[in-house]
Amino acid sequence: MTQIQIENEFIGIEGINAAKKIYKILARKLHPDVGGSTEMFKILSEVYTNILENGTNFLNDSAFDLEIEKIISQILHYEDITIEVIGSWIWLTGNTKPIKEVLKELNFKYASKKMMWFYGEMKGRNPKQKSMEDIKAKYGCQTVKTKTRGKISA
Repeated sequence: MTQIQIENEFIGIEGINAAKKIYKILARKLHPDVGGSTEMFKILSEVYTNILENGTNFLNDSAFDLEIEKIISQILHYEDITIEVIGSWIWLTGNTKPIKEVLKELNFKYASKKMMWFYGEMKGRNPKQKSMEDIKAKYGCQTVKTKTRGKISA
């Protein structure tokens, strides 16, 4: 396999999870322990890392995951919250205290250091905390709703 062939495998992917699947399939073929070459495996790792680190925004090319759409539809009507989809996660900010129990029922978790609610699969804790700006730059961000109450002028 050449570098171009490896890169072509990732063309048209619809999300980070799809990229991971392709990487795992190719890693099983190209890893030196299963008959592949060290050089090809390094190329695969470089291509995959490049896709993730260059902030490829998969959301621009595809619709939201069905599960994410379902969760968003259940919280969209609440006032004074901002809903952002970052990668395959939903992040909420704003006046969330009145809907705290609803969010817990929907399996949202509260990130106390970021002071935000999030919905998404947590595979483990990262010892290097990243800012929201870094996370948005890496995975892309799409604001679904920003809604604030109107102020009454005197």
